[in-house]
Amino acid sequence: MIASIIYIVLVVGGLLYLIKKKRDTEAKFTLKIIGYYILGVFAFKFNGIALPLGFIIYLLFFLPKVNADIKRQAAIFGLIIFILVQWITPFTVYMWESRTITIEHELESAYTTDFAEENELITKELKLEESNVKLDNFSMDYTQSGKITDLSWEMLGEEDNEYIYYRIQYFTDKKKYEISKSHHETWSQFLFLVDTKYYFEKLDLLDIQDITIAKGKFSSYKLFSFGERSQYGFAENEPHVISNGEIKKLSEKQLPVDAYYISTYALKKMSEETDEQGNIVQEDWEGTEFTDYLFDITPIEEEEDF
Repeated sequence: MIASIIYIVLVVGGLLYLIKKKRDTEAKFTLKIIGYYILGVFAFKFNGIALPLGFIIYLLFFLPKVNADIKRQAAIFGLIIFILVQWITPFTVYMWESRTITIEHELESAYTTDFAEENELITKELKLEESNVKLDNFSMDYTQSGKITDLSWEMLGEEDNEYIYYRIQYFTDKKKYEISKSHHETWSQFLFLVDTKYYFEKLDLLDIQDITIAKGKFSSYKLFSFGERSQYGFAENEPHVISNGEIKKLSEKQLPVDAYYISTYALKKMSEETDEQGNIVQEDWEGTEFTDYLFDITPIEEEEDF
């Protein structure tokens, strides 16, 4: 609103200034000045890039003789407004919206963190309505003691016929969240993604400490989810269902199903390479002791053979 008012004042003020500079008598001079301004500000978009077509036409085909300098100034004024509106303003808005947002915050243990509260912290900072935000990916690495070593998730919102993508990354050494943002015209899987608030409510029902103890002693553990509703049939991953606040094991006979799911597993070191000084330069890890937790399941009926 304020930007629109400033724009109107700038254009009207500039045109009035040029009109008052008239030197030679000329019929319909005011309309001609406005016309030269419109010519200068006229834009043609090619592949999404605004080009000053009007000013180019002025340079090629308009050679005024009466009040020529004022008309040239009107066209140049239009070009300046074109540059301001079509190039500088969009670039400034893009840089502002693409800036990294930082939230100073200290996380607790993976065993005691309330992830719904963490999500609420993020959505409030971004001024988002939790009910309109989808979760794309969630990932957390942690040690047997519960210390979080890596935490990130991705969210999608829909606004003004475009999709806004947010990537949230927690830096344990700096004790802060960093959030990046980008805009996209399409996102084909948007309708299949779980609501962010709903996902974290389900995640908080898991007793991560008990899940970790059951896997045995390993140097690292991982909790991961794509956030997308999909067909699930991995009986070997010890699937459980989260329903009505309870967690129950699924039998192989109950599979396959359509569901959202959260995967938990331990990371087992398979090999490592060191340099001449004995410093580790590469490590290979493999997931083991998988346990998956499903919610909002829908049975898939097997098709009969004819």
